[in-house]
Amino acid sequence: MPAFPLSARLSTPAHYGRVFGAPEVRVSCRAFLVLARAAETDCSRLGVVVAKKHVRLAHRRNRLKRLIREQFRCNPPDLPLDMVVLARHNADHLSNEEVFAALNRLWMLAHQRVVAA
Repeated sequence: MPAFPLSARLSTPAHYGRVFGAPEVRVSCRAFLVLARAAETDCSRLGVVVAKKHVRLAHRRNRLKRLIREQFRCNPPDLPLDMVVLARHNADHLSNEEVFAALNRLWMLAHQRVVAA
């Protein structure tokens, strides 16, 4: 079984469009924006957007995507959510530990807001 299976990914433009079109939860920090809504399936799925406009170098974009997927794989949300993580301009300047800490805080906030709604 792959470490990050296809069932845990937002894989089509329709999946992304569903989250972008009507996010139930929107949480952010200086480096990331997380949009989330209740999942159509019974497992959480993740989409990652790291724009070349914000992170110019390919190896830095790839590093961020790997870190985001790893954080999601190790700490999945308790509720089934479709989540999209967008990296902002200064995300590539964070250390690995700072990326994990920022995403952990954002996912806890997203979970709290979904439960409260």
